[in-house]
Amino acid sequence: MTATSPSRSPRVSRSGAADSPTAPPSRLTVVAEEPLCAETPLAELDSWITPTDRFFIRSHFDIPKIDAEGWRLTIDGEVDRPLSLTLAALRRERARTVVSTMECAGNSRSSVYPAAEGVRWRHGALGTASWAGVSLGEVLAKVGIRPAAIEAVFEGADRGHEAEVPEELTYAMSVPLGKAMHPDTILAFEMNGEPLTPAHGFPVRVIVPGWYGMGSVKWVTRISLIDHSFRGYFRTHPYTFVHEGDDPNVLRKPVTSLQVKSVITSPSEGATVSTGRIVVRGAAWSGGSAIARVEVAIGLPRDSGGERVWQSATILEPKAPHAWVRWELPVDLERPGYFVLRSRATDERGDTQRLRAEWNFRGVANNSIHAVPLIVRRNPVDSRSTP
Repeated sequence: MTATSPSRSPRVSRSGAADSPTAPPSRLTVVAEEPLCAETPLAELDSWITPTDRFFIRSHFDIPKIDAEGWRLTIDGEVDRPLSLTLAALRRERARTVVSTMECAGNSRSSVYPAAEGVRWRHGALGTASWAGVSLGEVLAKVGIRPAAIEAVFEGADRGHEAEVPEELTYAMSVPLGKAMHPDTILAFEMNGEPLTPAHGFPVRVIVPGWYGMGSVKWVTRISLIDHSFRGYFRTHPYTFVHEGDDPNVLRKPVTSLQVKSVITSPSEGATVSTGRIVVRGAAWSGGSAIARVEVAIGLPRDSGGERVWQSATILEPKAPHAWVRWELPVDLERPGYFVLRSRATDERGDTQRLRAEWNFRGVANNSIHAVPLIVRRNPVDSRSTP
């Protein structure tokens, strides 16, 4: 996967997208090199909209090289009028902008115990962007959807090999037809007011708000409506819940909607701070419902019943249906010591983060409570002193 390097000016194609060198933006942390996967340090997630150069990169295969003028989107399957669209034709459709949080299904996998299969993300495979394009539902309305259609399969231009599969694979993922037809599921060609970069799906990608990022297929070239449940490799293997004792020959529950979750973005893990007041900040989100509250626990205080003491944080504006909320809580640290900050979110359905999420073999959809170790000193400048 490629992205713009600060040491070299990007070339710009006729479509306006940057042709980037083969290194991630300097503000990302590389988690895997081939294909490139890079996450955002949580301290860099300090704004409601995540700048493109701070937005995580998830690759399954090498980035495809696509000429914008030669790109075509084919729509076929259970339709009366198959369609082939150019980028210019797509841009002539009515525009729609959606602000949406995207989280990789494997985010926070490194904190799962026992260790789970997959890319060892910490907590930064996450970001919120303003995506501009056209409503997929409006495009599909032109092709005459047949009554038998129940799913839409998105196929990208990226292809390659997985260790356990002999043939070459194309990355493809499906969503129920109802989700595909939602007005805010879009074919996006802009991110944060600029054409998509190659790393983020140039020239066109799908954005599926409220779902984990595996559904927002990049470099999309084909959408097929089908009359059965999709059985592609990525839908039936990496992005499913595999629990201890499951039969590998039995179809498993697929990963779909974002689970309720929060992270602490400030202070950073292992930070040293002074006694006195600090402000704890972070973000919270959920796939199917608005965030109702965010709570923070500091150190070891317990109530008379032995339960951890949680303090309610302030949820900040702005709010949008598919985007995270920012939150903050002033905290008084009265004495030096080693402490742990914890955050948990609850959505309007009543779903709350648990201390530990249910274990699964792939470590997907991990929404366990985020814990941040903290050192409090009377004089944090003097690293030789003890708390």
